[in-house]
Amino acid sequence: MKKKMPVMLTFDVDGESLWASRELDHLPVTRSLGTYGILEGLPRIMKTLEKNDVPATFFVPGIIAERYPEQIMSIDRAGHEICNHSYSHTYPDKLPSAAAEKEELTKTNEILERLTGKRPRGYRSPAWEFSENTLGILLDIGFDYSSNMMHTDRIGYLQVFDRKTDIVELPIHWVLDDAAFWLYTVRIPGKAIQPVSAVQEFWIAEFDALYEEFMEEDDSDLCFILTCHPQVIGRPARMKVLDNLIKHIKTFENIEFTTCWQTAQKYKK
Repeated sequence: MKKKMPVMLTFDVDGESLWASRELDHLPVTRSLGTYGILEGLPRIMKTLEKNDVPATFFVPGIIAERYPEQIMSIDRAGHEICNHSYSHTYPDKLPSAAAEKEELTKTNEILERLTGKRPRGYRSPAWEFSENTLGILLDIGFDYSSNMMHTDRIGYLQVFDRKTDIVELPIHWVLDDAAFWLYTVRIPGKAIQPVSAVQEFWIAEFDALYEEFMEEDDSDLCFILTCHPQVIGRPARMKVLDNLIKHIKTFENIEFTTCWQTAQKYKK
């Protein structure tokens, strides 16, 4: 019996941390772009997931969990997975030391576990980048999976340069990230705003092509992972894109919507 292709909807709940980590938190209008994601975008996402009866994985910075504990706990109560997205959303290579980077991750794990009663199993780095210390820190803390690398469309094990690990790697890519199409701020000029129809068409085409390859292989580890941000995808018209994408994917027989942790567990068996 052919296995099903895992489909993972993931959301980076950056809130204001995206701009705070760029030292723009003192600008009220810029900061409000992040607040929008928590107050407006996140409820729309939760409603869409519930309506379509699909699970998702939410990567949360510790500082946002501290600011918005009720919203983060509501994600957990709805049965979704919550994982580590650093504490301050500072790029790992910009932190002053390995100790500072480790503190970003351990502090966030403690905050999220205190709110949900569950230890975060996975890690997604701010801007999907590692420092020279990141891999050792992930191994030391004991994360089960990472979702950061772009060298493949297949589930595998995390390898950084020539160092191999038993941490499951769930691959991502900028073309399956809403920020690549729609993120903008007055402090980052020159970002094109793509029409919603174009993004929807592309994401559907990307899924269809991956699914076709998956069905042609006997024992495929291909997967589809979408990365979105409440402050970006959470606009009303863009939420229609997500809703339409989910509905399209659900018309295919050999797929399963799953959390990242569920996928990592199954891969390790």
